[in-house]
Amino acid sequence: MIKANDRPAMLAVGRLTAGLAGESRRSAHLFDLDDDAVSSGFALARCGSELPLTDIEWLKLGMGMPCERCMGVGVATDQALLRRELGA
Repeated sequence: MIKANDRPAMLAVGRLTAGLAGESRRSAHLFDLDDDAVSSGFALARCGSELPLTDIEWLKLGMGMPCERCMGVGVATDQALLRRELGA
């Protein structure tokens, strides 16, 4: 039986809803959503931006202008994990 804390976080893409910020600030962020994020009412992006769940426009993967910081953090984290697994 899988317990709630054993489930992996779900990767989601979202940005601020239109009208809450100018278009240049509506980057598509990467969120690792888990039960804590949903219960708190906020989603923490990989770049550190914290957005209220009610203010997020959820997107399909590949839509929107990506947040460069989210992309960089994800790649850096994945590469660091890979290096550790390979013993490099």
